[in-house]
Amino acid sequence: MPSNVNPVVQSLHRLDRKFDGIGDQMQEFYRRQANGEQPNPNDFARLLEQQSLTHSAMTAQFSLLQKPLKTVLNEAK
Repeated sequence: MPSNVNPVVQSLHRLDRKFDGIGDQMQEFYRRQANGEQPNPNDFARLLEQQSLTHSAMTAQFSLLQKPLKTVLNEAK
C-alpha cells in the first residue's frame, strides 16, 4: 500500500515535519542565546512541551502502524 494512501503513515509524516519544525525553533532559540540575547525562557519551555507531545503522538501513531504487522506475525506462528 503506498504511503500516500495509509492515514497512519500520512500522520507520521505530518508529525515528523512538525517535530523538525520545533527543532528548528529550538536551534533559533539557542542561536539567539549564543549571540548574547536573552530570549524568553517560557518560549523554550513551550517548545520543550510541544516537542514532548509531538514525540508522544509519533510513538502512538507508530504503534498503530505496527499493530497489524504484529497480529499477522502472531497468527503465522
